[in-house]
Amino acid sequence: MSSQVQVLNLRYFSSGGYGDLYLGQLRNNGATVIVKFLREYKDRYTRQAFAREAGILRRRVRGLVPILFSDTRTERPYYVMPYMSGGQLSGYAGRLSRQQAHSVALELARILGNFHMSIGTHGDFKPANILVSPDGKLNVADPSGNGLGCTMLFSQGVGGTPAYWAPEVSTRGISRAADVYSYGATLYELVTGQTPREGQEFGPAPRQQAAAPKLWEIIGCCCQTDSKARPTMQEVVQMLEGASWADIQAARARAAEFLKGVGVVAGIALGIIALTG
Repeated sequence: MSSQVQVLNLRYFSSGGYGDLYLGQLRNNGATVIVKFLREYKDRYTRQAFAREAGILRRRVRGLVPILFSDTRTERPYYVMPYMSGGQLSGYAGRLSRQQAHSVALELARILGNFHMSIGTHGDFKPANILVSPDGKLNVADPSGNGLGCTMLFSQGVGGTPAYWAPEVSTRGISRAADVYSYGATLYELVTGQTPREGQEFGPAPRQQAAAPKLWEIIGCCCQTDSKARPTMQEVVQMLEGASWADIQAARARAAEFLKGVGVVAGIALGIIALTG
């Protein structure tokens, strides 16, 4: 580690898909931090992935884990981030009240929607990649950019964690629609306390439906097999704020009819211009 990085007392903490995490303390104020080292640092592909991940975190997008400093050009690349003492969101799965689960769902929808607009596709959205700060704020970690650096590494643009990825990911790669599916699978785990299985159906038992009808409505529409039928994250936010999936679909239909009408009018206008030109 560079002498410019004043982190003391490094000790092993855990390992992820392609990185090893170490706890340490900042020399200047004693704050506990996490240093993430790239494990396969001799592989060019994973070095590019790691550099891209660090670059995304350096942009300080709302809701992402903040990066304190990094060096992705040294022999073993690393970056340093605050230690989130609340742990992974997966540790709270099945333990949240209905109101807490709804609040978490809304915050995550806003974070992922903002990520989609400002960065692109996350690619590995799941409870284990969402960290809880000491004051209870949610921080999304491990952004994959365009598929690099996911829990599972395949060809560029394909990645994620099988239990949470959309059916089309293995053949068509990651996308915003695939992130929406992963969001739905994340909600399923938070509501039930059960890790989703690859390819499973996400229908609730009657008592589960009665306990959290809005969340189950969102899980169902997010985890549809047809990627084009899923809502956007902005639409998920609307649903959590009171709209129904039927409301969203009706609005989509009106927008499609409007655009179709605009297209017809434009076509007529171009035809008139061609005849009179």
